[in-house]
Amino acid sequence: MSLRSQPLTYPHFYISFPHPRIVQVTLNRPEKLNCVDLPTSKQIARIWELFDEDESLWVGIITGVGRAFCTGADLGEWNSLNVTSTTNSMAAPGLAGLPRRLGKKPIIAAVNGICMGGGFEMIANCDMVVAASTAIFSLPEIKRGIVPVAGCLPRLVRTIGLQRTSDLVLTGRSVSAKTLESWGLVGRIVENAGEGKEVVDAAVALAVEMCSNSPDALIVGRTGIRLAWEAGSVEDAVDVLERDWYPGLIKGENFKEGIKAFVEKRKPVWVESKL
Repeated sequence: MSLRSQPLTYPHFYISFPHPRIVQVTLNRPEKLNCVDLPTSKQIARIWELFDEDESLWVGIITGVGRAFCTGADLGEWNSLNVTSTTNSMAAPGLAGLPRRLGKKPIIAAVNGICMGGGFEMIANCDMVVAASTAIFSLPEIKRGIVPVAGCLPRLVRTIGLQRTSDLVLTGRSVSAKTLESWGLVGRIVENAGEGKEVVDAAVALAVEMCSNSPDALIVGRTGIRLAWEAGSVEDAVDVLERDWYPGLIKGENFKEGIKAFVEKRKPVWVESKL
């Protein structure tokens, strides 16, 4: 199913295609610092499902409008759920379909501003993070008697370590993009980002660079990286990649095309992935 056939504008976000191979989801609720209510969360989660199914799209981007990237769940809505004794589910794939997303294609977080709570949980599971130098990050849940249980805790421990994760989670303090770059969570910093356009431009440039490669290799390479990140055993991860993914990679047209183009000293012409 083509994602382009879906509506492009929703109450609190919109979809765009900055490149023929790239889909961008932009949170657009600046008056609420781009917090995500339950209907919005389900709608965006569905977008990522369609993204994985759409062979014409290879890389995704998520960003926000205004001074915030995302401040997590809508606490006003959550308070209403508490009044009716309704549990706010933390089941996979989580807020906006990201904190516990498995998926098969890479998503880049373009963090334009404040990123806290569930917003932080979202980027902790994105494949790459590009951030404005002025962006601020925090997991302040502990200050409200909440714990970030939607998926980021074990992922952060694996990415930045036990002590640094404890520093963030058990104090609820804010840290800068440059701090998270030095800790290994943020991959690229954009200076003088203004309203966020420069951050998005940098994320799009990164995505375009990725799209110059084989879509099959993007999928299988990402799978191998995630198996290593999520599996308890390095060798188990290698076994799964070799057994379940490598055969499909080498049977595909892009595998043959990449090698043939190298031999013929030309640029490869990729076809859409069938993986």
